[in-house]
Amino acid sequence: MIIKWITKYRLVKLLLLSLVFLPLIPIIGHADNSTTGSGLNFTVKTNLPDNQIDRHNDYFQLKMTPGQKQTVTATVYNITKKPTTVDINVQTASTTINGTIDYSKALTNWDKSLNYKFNEIVSYPKRITIPAGKSQDVPFAISMPENSYKGILLGGITFSQVNEEQPESSSRTTSIQNKYAYAVAMILKESDEQLTPNVNLNSVKAGQNNGHNVIDVNLQNDQPLLMSNVKVEAQVYSEKGKKPVYTTVKSDMQMAPNSQFKYPVSLQGTPMQPGKYRIELAVTGTAYKELKTWHFKKHFTIKNSEAENFNRSDVDVSANTNGHLNHIVIVSVILIIILILVLFILKRKSVFSRSKKSK
Repeated sequence: MIIKWITKYRLVKLLLLSLVFLPLIPIIGHADNSTTGSGLNFTVKTNLPDNQIDRHNDYFQLKMTPGQKQTVTATVYNITKKPTTVDINVQTASTTINGTIDYSKALTNWDKSLNYKFNEIVSYPKRITIPAGKSQDVPFAISMPENSYKGILLGGITFSQVNEEQPESSSRTTSIQNKYAYAVAMILKESDEQLTPNVNLNSVKAGQNNGHNVIDVNLQNDQPLLMSNVKVEAQVYSEKGKKPVYTTVKSDMQMAPNSQFKYPVSLQGTPMQPGKYRIELAVTGTAYKELKTWHFKKHFTIKNSEAENFNRSDVDVSANTNGHLNHIVIVSVILIIILILVLFILKRKSVFSRSKKSK
């Protein structure tokens, strides 16, 4: 009987059809990947000079003296049948959020312990164009500081392919551009004297990483030496808690000389809660083939405004909230349909009873 009633009354029928087919309507997106290609149009060969420390390495590892001026070269080979343009960038090494060494970023907030930046002591051409099938030697003129220097200066040379056929992105589309590059490390060293490794905990505060809530732990390597095999163990507690609310462990990382390491403690998709906390850290690293561990403990506070703002922009938290709202809407629609059915059945029964009594 209900089936017959549904076929008669279009409104309820349309509601039921909407409920059934609405989840099947696709969400249409657009991505424009206008860059094609399999990789670099060139190769790079370093021309190691006589003061190369270890000739088994294909990167520059030079023994220098205070005030020394020296020009080294790298040969760039164009392996295509058309001219290739290459951008060149020299930067001081920095530590990425993943605990790797980056040779290409020009930071605006270098660590205060860094005395000399690579782009200030190395001169080089910023762009070259190589004819088809040819090669070109690229000079890098090094001018060492006049004062003697202990430890190492670590930087890198990045060769980036310029895609001259890349169309400009219009205001209506988002262009995903692949950028191909080749990096060569450069280590400048004057003394063999070993320094004492040191790691500091600068700050701990609420933050985000790629749209995900985290606790940002700022670690500092304030010495001109490379830290390898770095491992960070972090436990976050409520201010007086005994059981950690968040725990992370990550190993096989590096810290560049005189750099900061912004280590993220993930909140694992959960909403950020305001309040007072403490963090306990164990940081292990290797320098001069010796392992050393530092322990830290620090109290920090997450304000209400910080938690609200970060939760609003966290992709996991907002997705969970939207999913909850969607469930509420679906349940509400179902309840409305059931209510209409019940009211109609009751009304039909009432009409049927009255007509039967009148007979």
